[in-house]
Amino acid sequence: MKKLFLVIAVACVAAMSAGAQTVGYVDTEKILSRISEYVNAQNELNTLAEKYKADIQKDVDAIDALYRSYQSQKSSLTTAQRESRENQIIAKEKAVKEKEQKYFGEDGILTKKSETLISPIQDVVEKAITAVAEANNCSVVLDLTVVTGVVYKNPRFDLTQAVINYLAK
Repeated sequence: MKKLFLVIAVACVAAMSAGAQTVGYVDTEKILSRISEYVNAQNELNTLAEKYKADIQKDVDAIDALYRSYQSQKSSLTTAQRESRENQIIAKEKAVKEKEQKYFGEDGILTKKSETLISPIQDVVEKAITAVAEANNCSVVLDLTVVTGVVYKNPRFDLTQAVINYLAK
C-alpha cells in the first residue's frame, strides 16, 4: 500500500507540472472487499492476531497473578526473596514484550504473513488500476482510501467499478 501511495504521489506531482490532465479516483478498500482471496486472507490474519493476543493476555494474566501474590507476601519475605521475586516478575514482563514483538513487530510473524497473503493481491489490483487508467486515458489516479481531505469527487471520474469489472474478467 505504501508503494501504491508513493506512485500516486509522484504521479500527482508530475500531473501538476504537465498542465491539465485527466484525473480519476478509486476506492481500493471497496475493490479489495470484492476479492474473495483478500477477504479470506484478512480473516486468516484476524484469526491469527486473535490467537496471538490471547496467548499474550494469558502471559499478562499470569504476571498479574504473580505480582499480586508478591504484594500480599512482600512483608514476610526477606530482602533476597523480594529481590528474587521482583527479578522474576521483571524477566517475565520482558519475555512478554519480546513475544509481542515476535508476533506483532515490524518483522513479526503477523507482518510477514500479511505480506505473504496480501502483497500478491495488492499487486494484481495495482496492475488492474493501471490498465483501467490507461484505457480511460488518465494521467493520475487517486486512491480515496489513502488520500485525506477530499471535499468533492465527481462520480464521472470514479474508476472503482471499472477496476472491479476488470478484475472479474
